[in-house]
Amino acid sequence: MTETWFGVLLLSVTGVVSVQADECLVGVIGERAILPCVYNGLKNLTSLHISSEWRRGMEPIHTSVWMEGQVEMQNVSHSVRTTVSSLAPNTGDFSMELHNVHLSDAHNYSFHLKLHGQNRSSLVCSVCLIIAGRFSHPTLLREKAVDGKETTLFCNSQGGFPAPSIYWLVNHTQRPPETLLTTYINTLPQSKLYNITSVLSINISADTAISCVIENNLLNETLTATNFGVFSGTLERRPSEYLWVFSTALCVVVFALVATSLRFQKKWDRDQKRERKKHRCGDESCSEGTDMIVFDWEKLASLPETDV
Repeated sequence: MTETWFGVLLLSVTGVVSVQADECLVGVIGERAILPCVYNGLKNLTSLHISSEWRRGMEPIHTSVWMEGQVEMQNVSHSVRTTVSSLAPNTGDFSMELHNVHLSDAHNYSFHLKLHGQNRSSLVCSVCLIIAGRFSHPTLLREKAVDGKETTLFCNSQGGFPAPSIYWLVNHTQRPPETLLTTYINTLPQSKLYNITSVLSINISADTAISCVIENNLLNETLTATNFGVFSGTLERRPSEYLWVFSTALCVVVFALVATSLRFQKKWDRDQKRERKKHRCGDESCSEGTDMIVFDWEKLASLPETDV
């Protein structure tokens, strides 16, 4: 009777959760995802000996055994990075946390409960998970513009999923004709993540602002890079990029100052040494640290001999 009553409760819960699971959750590559499942039946799970199981398709990936609200055993698939709260029977929250989401984690998941000794488990929750990846901030390069002539711009972003939409804006509002665009989309080796490059060839003035916009509709995420035509390259930089450029320039300046100071010090020491030598010797040449005595042997031989 207990098993039958428990099964009826679980089926009533399953009907509610299945309706709520029609829309898929979105997991982000490299981040964590929560697959929600809350048991809201009338039965007190802390007084029962039960087992629970999360499945990916038909494959069990996280199995637990509970005895009166205390976890006795948990078995986690080595290829899946999952966690279920040890207080689940007390709170009714059997949600599973999936760590470091991979592209291959996109699947249908389900949660099942079973009374100890019962042959058949009851479906409590079903969750659909789809995966998205964030694209890098676009890199925008622009050829040096000449008024009245065609200018080519390049926009690149990579590492995201699924394939994004990309478009250009002239002076922040106008979209150039599609005939002026060439877009290349390919997957990165061994990752299945996307690399996108768009080329715009357009006749504009040198001070025209051009924007490249990358949209990941699955994440509702928009990335924009803008070139204002002052010089070729990407003008829209992150604060960290400005800091890196400033630090590099500062190091170069300091190195140049130190090198110049050392050369000046060396030259100054050499000049001071030469001045001291000139002051000590006057116009005549001398040798430092040695006094030289010169004998005239002819005059010495002509001196009269004396008896000592």
